[in-house]
Amino acid sequence: MLVALLLGTLILGGSAGGLWFFGGQTPHQLQKEVAKLEPDKASRKPIDYTLDQIEAQSKRLQSERKGLEKDVFVAMERHDTPAEQFRTLAARSDKISESVGRDLLDLRFALRSQLSEEQWRRLFPPSSVLPQQ
Repeated sequence: MLVALLLGTLILGGSAGGLWFFGGQTPHQLQKEVAKLEPDKASRKPIDYTLDQIEAQSKRLQSERKGLEKDVFVAMERHDTPAEQFRTLAARSDKISESVGRDLLDLRFALRSQLSEEQWRRLFPPSSVLPQQ
């Protein structure tokens, strides 16, 4: 069961690279959209820096998850791997998700503070799926 949970986290959790914090958009896509919203390059410098940080954290997440995935599959290939090793791998997975998730959330708030209300809503329009109140 522990192995199945770990694999599910790696496969499902790792696919988005943490980008669900940003509406599923990649940092490159966000940069293109921000350039449309804020054409002045000087005004855009701090925003671009934040987007570069988002990209770096996203790459870090992907790299760490790839390494973890490799270690999990190596452990699974050995049929005598003790359960404790899988618990250690699961703890490592949790630590990666917590660390990068916290960093990406902080960067989302930084980006939010650098954009006007209108720019933010254009970059991340409210979902039409949610019920209107």
